[in-house]
Parts: sequence; structure tokens; C-alpha cells
Amino acid sequence: MEVVKVVAQQRRERGKGPARRLRQAGKLPAVLYGHGETESLAIVEETLVNIWQSEAGENTILELIIEGEPATTYNAIVREVQINPLSRRPIHVDLYRVRMDEPITVTVPLEFINIPEDRLKAAQHMLSPLLRELEVACLPRDIPEAITVDLAALEIGVVIHVNALVLPPGVTLMTEPEEPVVVTEMIRAEMAAAGEAGAAAGAGEEATTDDTTTN
Repeated sequence: MEVVKVVAQQRRERGKGPARRLRQAGKLPAVLYGHGETESLAIVEETLVNIWQSEAGENTILELIIEGEPATTYNAIVREVQINPLSRRPIHVDLYRVRMDEPITVTVPLEFINIPEDRLKAAQHMLSPLLRELEVACLPRDIPEAITVDLAALEIGVVIHVNALVLPPGVTLMTEPEEPVVVTEMIRAEMAAAGEAGAAAGAGEEATTDDTTTN
């Protein structure tokens, strides 16, 4: 897991007014907590957005440098981001202090690969993911960006459970092992009919286009 440097400033003033002024200046109010300490900080909004939109997302390990005399440095991860429901922009961020030699619990997305589309279509089934992420524990540097679910050998009608997944080295499962991850379901008759009607309509449009072009 990549470590990203982030510079923050100590935040002395609190309340809605100072927080609004921070946001107007392109910064976000933030709180760093964990291991018995809490600090009020300010970080550049663009910095958080770049981290948030990266592949690692909220599981990015931060080298948090807090300006001061002297400056202090901690490792941290993003625990929660509050979003303005209208603008969809971040308005506050919670950071959690971590130690690189101590395991932490995080949520990691699942990545489904080798989906047998032809086999599913032939059996008139569709893939139905029941779980999109797993809770795992590991050292900060071992946090995976995603956990792969290989569906190459997927059997129609068989449920894949969490305990069947292969975890990266150093990663311990925290989600209930019997939790279902993915299953295949029979396509309902009306859905199949709609799909066939759509395909027929598409074929008709192509034929009409071909005739028009020929004439």
C-alpha cells in the first residue's frame, strides 16, 4: 500500500463560522483521533479529493505532517468523510491515527473477475452479487486495494461464501465466514422476453437501415 504525504495545519477555532471560512479558503476542517489523542486540523480540500478518488481510496495510508514548531508526523487513514447533500462536496473529514506495526480493521472492496457470461446466458441465469466488500484486519502496509473473486469455475445455482475466497498474505478475515458473496439466479420470464424483444427491435432497425442505404 502506497503512503501519501499530506500537510495539515492545527485548527484553533471551532464552530460553524470558522469551518465555513476554512471551506471558502479551499480547506476542510478535520479531526485526527486514535490512541487516546484528538487534534483539530485543517487540510486542503483538493488533497482529500485526490486521495478519495484514488484506487486505494479511504484505505490510503497517509504520512500526515502537522505544521508547527516543531512539526509532528503521524500515519493515518481516512475514517469518515461528511458530504454536503446538495453540492456533493466534502465538508469535514475524520482521520484515524495508525501505527505501522499494529494491525487495523478496514473495509476492502471485492473485484469480480472471469465472469462466465456465455455459460450464464446459455443457462438463462444472471450473476447476483450479494456482497460488495469485506471487513479484514492487517498491518497498514498490507491493506489490499481490492480482494479478487475469481468466477472462472462458477457453477450455476451454487452460492459462493466468504470462506471460499483467497485472501492476500497477512490479511485476516473479519466478516462472517458463512456470509454469501455471490449466487446465480434464473432470469425471470418477463426479463428474458424483454431482452428478446429488444434484440428483435434492434435487428429490425438494422434491416431498415440496410434497406434505406441500398435504395
